[in-house]
Amino acid sequence: MSLTISSKTKSKCAKYEFSIFEHSLSFVDLDKYILEIIYDANKLNYLFQLNNPLSRKDRIKQLQRFISSSFRNREEKVCDDDIYADIKSNSKLAAYYTFFAEALLARLNIDFIDNDLVTSVLRIGDNIKITGNGADVCMFSKNNLVLGEAKFYSDLYGGAYKIVNDKSFISKLDDYISRINGADNITIKGINGDITILTEEEIKKIPLTVSGFVLHTQDPISTNYTRSYNLVNLINIKSLPNHYRINLYHLPIESKEELIFKAQRTALDLIINEKGV
Repeated sequence: MSLTISSKTKSKCAKYEFSIFEHSLSFVDLDKYILEIIYDANKLNYLFQLNNPLSRKDRIKQLQRFISSSFRNREEKVCDDDIYADIKSNSKLAAYYTFFAEALLARLNIDFIDNDLVTSVLRIGDNIKITGNGADVCMFSKNNLVLGEAKFYSDLYGGAYKIVNDKSFISKLDDYISRINGADNITIKGINGDITILTEEEIKKIPLTVSGFVLHTQDPISTNYTRSYNLVNLINIKSLPNHYRINLYHLPIESKEELIFKAQRTALDLIINEKGV
C-alpha cells in the first residue's frame, strides 16, 4: 500500500475528522499509482460487475467511462491536442471529471475500510434515496455500509466546502437515519444483482461510514490547508450512533489538468490495445 491515512484535525465536538492520504511518492509516481489502481482490469471489473468474467467488450466499455464521450468509438484517431482541447473546454466546470474521483474513492474504501465492499443501491421502503452511481457512492458488505461524496477540484477548499455545504452530503446521513427508523425492510442491491433484505434492527447494527473525499491540485503552501480543515466544524448531525463515522479525506496531486490528461490518454491507449487497432 503506497498511501497511508494521517489525521489533520478533529471537529470541536470530536465526532468528525479531516485526514490526508499521505505517501512518499513523487507526483509523477503518484499519478502512475492512481492510474494503476483504477485501471487494473480485475479491480475495475470488481466495481462494475462483481464475480462476472471480464470480456474484451466489457473492458472497453468500462474504460470508455473515463474518456470524453466525443472520443468514444474513434479512440485511435484521438491525439494529445484533442485531449488538451477537451480539458480546456471544460476547465470552468467544477464537476468536470468528478467520476474519476468517485472511482478512486470506491477503490480507497475497499483498500482502507473493508476488502469485501461492493458497489450497491440502497432502497428504504418504496423509495431509493441513495444510489450507487453519480455523486453518491454507496458500498456494502456484511460488516460495513459506506456512503460517500467525491470531488475533483483545482483546490482543496473549493471541493471541501462543496461537500460540507452540499445538502446531498450532510442530509444524506440525516435522511438515512430518519428513514430506517420504523422501516419495515431495507433492501440493498449489489452491483452483481444480489439482493440483501434487512430489518430495521439488523441494519442499525451495521457500522456506517460517511466519507467526503477531495482529489485536488496541491497548494505549495501547506499551511493554507488549515482553512479547509476547519470546515469539519460545519458538520452537525443529530443523534449520531457511536458506530457511525463521518470522515473527510483529501489527496493532493501535482495538477488536476495533467492527471485528467494522463487518465484519458491511458484509457484511450488501453482501449486501442483491446481493439487491436
